[in-house]
Amino acid sequence: MENNEINILTFAFTFILIGLGVFILLFYFLFKQKQKANRKKIAALNEQLLKTEIEIQEQTLKNLGEEIHDNIGQVLSLAKLNLGTFNTFTDEANQEKLISTRELVSKAISDLRDLAKSMHGEKIAEIGLQNAIEHELKILRNSGQFNTELLISGDVYQLPSQTQTVLFRIVQEALHNEIKHSKAKNISITFEYTPHACTLSLKDDGIGFSPEKLKDAETGIGLKSMKNRASLIGAEFSISSIENKGINIKIKVPIGNSL
Repeated sequence: MENNEINILTFAFTFILIGLGVFILLFYFLFKQKQKANRKKIAALNEQLLKTEIEIQEQTLKNLGEEIHDNIGQVLSLAKLNLGTFNTFTDEANQEKLISTRELVSKAISDLRDLAKSMHGEKIAEIGLQNAIEHELKILRNSGQFNTELLISGDVYQLPSQTQTVLFRIVQEALHNEIKHSKAKNISITFEYTPHACTLSLKDDGIGFSPEKLKDAETGIGLKSMKNRASLIGAEFSISSIENKGINIKIKVPIGNSL
């Protein structure tokens, strides 16, 4: 009789332990599933916030571009017309000053138009990403401080409009950093088209970064902005650098993942 009771108690205890183990495993599984769902929700929310932020930035740039074109551009155009009403100076020095002033005003009008276009995201898609980037490189070349080139390999295909705008903004940020920090003379941008991805690379021969400084730079506002924008279109963003040997920025957009 005692053996039967012991067997029953042992069986009951074993059953309880197995039930408790199953409950713990089930609870752990549900907990992990909940965690995963929450992470997905947070990631989706962060992506939506980032997308909204970029849309606000684009709208702000568009408004600024239109203001520049419509207001400042018109004022300079009127100034140019007024300069044209001046009688020709008899002395050579004043005549040269008048011609030089007209040329400066014409250049200012042209530069403002270019600036207004670069602020307008829709214009980027209209003229094409490569043409828009070539135009930015041309502005740098015209400054007399940089030699630039745009290289293309593979069979070119059209990227979605918003993807083009995001890539253009990343390049603009990178070129802005070039002007401020790189001390480079040569800047090269390459498009590499393959069936599976479009890779955009920017290289220079500037002062670059040491590993420690590169780590600090990667947490800076400029590179953070580029990384955030790249993540929005499902692109891989990477930067490598050697001190006094320039930098290499790569943005790889998998085909089918872009916006």
